Amino acid sequence: MKVRPLLTGLAAVTVIAAMPVATAAAATPARSQLSAFSCTHAQDPGARAVGVTATMRPLTGTRRMAIRFELLQRSPGLPVQEVNSGDLSVWRTPANPTLGQLPGDVWRLQKSVYNLDVPFAYQFRVSFRWTGLHGKVLGTATRFTRTCHQRELRPDLAVRSIAVAPIPGHPNKNLYTAVIANQGVTGAGPFQVLFAPGDTSAPTTDTVSFLGAGKTRTLAFVGPSCDAANPPTVSADAASQVDDFDRSNNVLAATCPTSPSPSPSRR
Repeated sequence: MKVRPLLTGLAAVTVIAAMPVATAAAATPARSQLSAFSCTHAQDPGARAVGVTATMRPLTGTRRMAIRFELLQRSPGLPVQEVNSGDLSVWRTPANPTLGQLPGDVWRLQKSVYNLDVPFAYQFRVSFRWTGLHGKVLGTATRFTRTCHQRELRPDLAVRSIAVAPIPGHPNKNLYTAVIANQGVTGAGPFQVLFAPGDTSAPTTDTVSFLGAGKTRTLAFVGPSCDAANPPTVSADAASQVDDFDRSNNVLAATCPTSPSPSPSRR
């Protein structure tokens, strides 16, 4: 399977400043919040995404506010990894340096990360920091989002097996029966299946109009007698018509039958 960079794009940042309020609210709003969590699934890797909006309000004496987004990547049996890309793990401050100095100020920062790899689970860890005069840290907070489970949605075509059988009345030919499978969770088609005889004769192709997720198709080809030194091969999606996420199993060589050993002669 081709290895891709985990992340190729980051969403734009949005900053909103609220006007000072004339009267105090009945309930004090949270100083730090996470909202608008999103988890987008797609066959196209570039369209897979996870996003969240962080909201921050000042503490008494705040001169500067800062937010840091970290993206955690999990997979069963593997340690948790922190994704390092773009402005992840970097403290961000408002474009307006005075935002947070008034009691009614509100800062909202939206973060989206695209091109997520699979199969992994992703979770944001968002840190908040309030700074007062002379850079004194007045407070910090850390919040976590829900988990975004990303799985591979693309088809996975594979040549599972090739059976080799003699053809009665044609001692120099064999029948090659190939089982083509779609091991992914999405159907695929149309695509070509190519049979390469292994000798100098021309290859032949057959077309599969559609192969559903988890389904198989059996195709038969006639070719020369199987030569273990240069066996015939069968290739699924030979023309690369399908966005197949794992092409390492698309080609399979036939296993030629072993010729029976001659019986010992009697004297």
